Amino acid sequence: MTDRIVSNMPDDGEISEDSADSHMSSVIRLENSYNREAAFIRFALDNAAIVAITDTKGTITYVNDKFCQISGYSRDELIGSNHRMLRSGKHDTDFFRSMYRQIGRGEVWHGEICNRSKNGDLYWVDTTIVPHSDQSGKVDSYTAIRFDITRQKKVEAEILEQATLDALTGLANRRGFKRYLADALVKSRDQNSGLSLALLDLDTFKDVNDSFGHDAGDSLLRRVAEILKPLTSESIFISRLGGDEFGIVFTDHDHEMIEKYLHDIRDQFHKIQTDRTRSRQCCASIGLAHFPEDAHDKDSLFKAADLALYAAKAAGRDRVEVFHQSMRTALDDRLALLRDVASGLANNQFELYYQPIVPNDPNRNISFEALLRWNHPSGDVWAPGRFKTALDDPQTAGLIGQFVLRRVFGDSEKFIAEGIDYNVVAFNLTDADLRSRTFIDSFKELTVETGIPPERFSVEITEGIFLGHERDYVLSGLQRLHDLGVRVAFDDFGTGFASLTHLRQIPISHVKIDRSFVINVETSVADQAIIEGVIHISHKMGQFVVVEGVETKGQLDMLHKMGCDAVQGYYFAKPQPVGELKDVVGRINAMRMQLA
Repeated sequence: MTDRIVSNMPDDGEISEDSADSHMSSVIRLENSYNREAAFIRFALDNAAIVAITDTKGTITYVNDKFCQISGYSRDELIGSNHRMLRSGKHDTDFFRSMYRQIGRGEVWHGEICNRSKNGDLYWVDTTIVPHSDQSGKVDSYTAIRFDITRQKKVEAEILEQATLDALTGLANRRGFKRYLADALVKSRDQNSGLSLALLDLDTFKDVNDSFGHDAGDSLLRRVAEILKPLTSESIFISRLGGDEFGIVFTDHDHEMIEKYLHDIRDQFHKIQTDRTRSRQCCASIGLAHFPEDAHDKDSLFKAADLALYAAKAAGRDRVEVFHQSMRTALDDRLALLRDVASGLANNQFELYYQPIVPNDPNRNISFEALLRWNHPSGDVWAPGRFKTALDDPQTAGLIGQFVLRRVFGDSEKFIAEGIDYNVVAFNLTDADLRSRTFIDSFKELTVETGIPPERFSVEITEGIFLGHERDYVLSGLQRLHDLGVRVAFDDFGTGFASLTHLRQIPISHVKIDRSFVINVETSVADQAIIEGVIHISHKMGQFVVVEGVETKGQLDMLHKMGCDAVQGYYFAKPQPVGELKDVVGRINAMRMQLA
């Protein structure tokens, strides 16, 4: 049996009147059901969310009660107004430009927005914006559905504040500083306004820490923060970046006023005293850079301020230096020089020249001072003065120190093998050598390897070696060398401020009088008196006296009469490479026989 589908359509294809009525009733029922569903959805949304509708230009056409409650505006105040009335200033133009571009394409946008209510309070809303399109597909309005997340954002802000706050000083920490600087630079670009960054470093902090302990250092940092904290404002942000370094961000300030402000801070630091540090003045070096004049982004601005800070320290500390482009050029030159020195060490371009130290007693053997030389790729032989800035780098100075130490032992083995009679080999020591945890151990190992005793060596130091942050460690290292039998010579004596004090405090066996007192010794009564006085004091303390820079026989004769123990200078010989020394020693000994 075949199933049949019975149609209620008449044979002529027309819909019957009963059928049309039935279809219309179905449509009406469906529409009523849809309206009820839509009304329910709107009712549910109105009770759960903050809802607003705007046209494509941002004019508000609908708001629900929750929108009025959170914004503080009445419905009459909102309808017909532009949504821009609620902007808080927390978001930049790029934020809104990106949002409008997305919803303008008919795409749903979701994000967090901070708005400002009628009474000025800020509130945060988690926002979804749904574009509505007409029959032609063109967007004609936007429905925004929001949820209040203000309390959540406050909790997040409290957590963030704890994470971005320095516990010791109560100032912002490095994380907070980075966040603030990044935001401030964005605003500076948007508003076409200036911004300045100052980096401040306490010059005396490490001395206080080393001398009085970390509690005293912490107390000093708190006192510094007590001066800085009251100076913060909407346009001045201050943070502790770590250790003894602080960062200050200035917005909406002219350059001259900022410099005056920084000098005032530095002067206030001079008045800081703690129970343990009354004898030490608190000093600070400060570097300042400006955006956009000196840098184009956060990293380059920080680098420019850091270069200015470095310049302040190099110029003597306790000062304010403003960045200028020559600092960047100097840095590039210095980095290039450091690379060249490292390459020179790797390619055996360095060697030691030796200048004889000739004793007045003809029965005593000559000593040598080892002097670093660089056979530069340019073809010239460079003395350390040509690459001094590279030696200011601790890592490079440490590598050079290790090279000099090993080469001194190697050359001494050659002297012995060639039958050169000598007393000691002296070489210059830097604070980088004494700060190194391996230098003295390497020295001891080399005495064992070569069989050359420590007594055959002398280390020469200058007063500058004691001006670093680790003075106590430097003194300890010198004492260890002295205890091994190494002689300690005070070089360039008389050119510093505390040389006599060092004669008493340091285990010095030799004093070397600086050449500046020798140049006019034949005619200058003052120079004669200084040299005679130093010789007298040194001899009273049992120290051997060497006078540097002797170039004429007249100078030699006068110094002999004054009672110096040895001389060094071009009169006898310039610094020479190892291969020339045997002949040089023979010639000098012949001269000594004639002088005797």
